[in-house]
Amino acid sequence: MKIIVTTSYRKQGMSAPAREFAEDGGFVFVNRADQSLESLKEEYKAEAVLVWHQQGPILHLGNAKWFFHPGAAYNRLTSFRKMGQVDLMAKACAFQAEDIFLDCTLGLGADAIVASYFLPGGKIWGLETSPAVAQVVKWGMKMYTSRQTWLNDAMRRITVLKSNHRDYLRNMPDASVDIIYFDPMFRKPLLDSQNMLLLRSVADTEPVSIETVTEAIRVARKKVVLKERNDSGEFDRLGFTHIQGSKNNPIAYGVIVL
Repeated sequence: MKIIVTTSYRKQGMSAPAREFAEDGGFVFVNRADQSLESLKEEYKAEAVLVWHQQGPILHLGNAKWFFHPGAAYNRLTSFRKMGQVDLMAKACAFQAEDIFLDCTLGLGADAIVASYFLPGGKIWGLETSPAVAQVVKWGMKMYTSRQTWLNDAMRRITVLKSNHRDYLRNMPDASVDIIYFDPMFRKPLLDSQNMLLLRSVADTEPVSIETVTEAIRVARKKVVLKERNDSGEFDRLGFTHIQGSKNNPIAYGVIVL
């Protein structure tokens, strides 16, 4: 997919942050002038446009647009902080303060933010195979500012890496991280929101393979965790026997303890 970077309407030049953003992602920057995004896409034969804004980049693809927002992570963590509501992912991972956590399927970044909150002294790495999603999330986490300092701190601790997790795991040393986490794109989506539909159109939709789980077992020190639908059959197929879930939640977490 060819992606170009431009500015918001009528801005001619490229600011230093916009230049850094385009170069960091390996994208071509084009001057916006008075052109519409559709005319820019046609002129440069691009399928998507990343528009640079001071508040963070926005991805325009087809008739949809998407930008980073930590709302899902904020809601989960607020429920934990205010009401003591157990977060099922955190329970499945059983975080210890200095764990190294590798999220192999970063996506919108919510799970990585939750993990980061529970790992104030740890390291959090997020792998995202889509260049556009990786850049929007990476820079969104840098630029988004909440009134909640604990949320800002959690976002800033995350290192976003543009990579396919299958290749990345194969090149990692044995027992080099504590927890490896997978949240693959569900083949039967639970939500049909614009954000999820756009993400599905650019995301890696390949299911997690047995070979990938074998690599994860080699690389992880403590556990490998898989988020999936209860009814998907993926836990059995991939050998996850310890299941964390609840009766009223269609989502569950499978754990391989090492």
